[in-house]
Amino acid sequence: MTGWKKIMSMGDKAKAELKRLQLLRNGIEAMVQERRKDAIKLQLNGVDLYVKEGQFEIANILLFENEED
Repeated sequence: MTGWKKIMSMGDKAKAELKRLQLLRNGIEAMVQERRKDAIKLQLNGVDLYVKEGQFEIANILLFENEED
């Protein structure tokens, strides 16, 4: 996936979608992609959250700084 960088992996698709919406509200392009079940056998039904490479740092601050509050 050229131009995209994984920012986090989650087991709950609904929570990942909420994070994606939070980023979109702040002007950051983000997408959720389901992991292939055969690629990761221990974390079935997991999803990865990706952001555009140039927006990774600000997305990281928005997601993880807000979690600490």
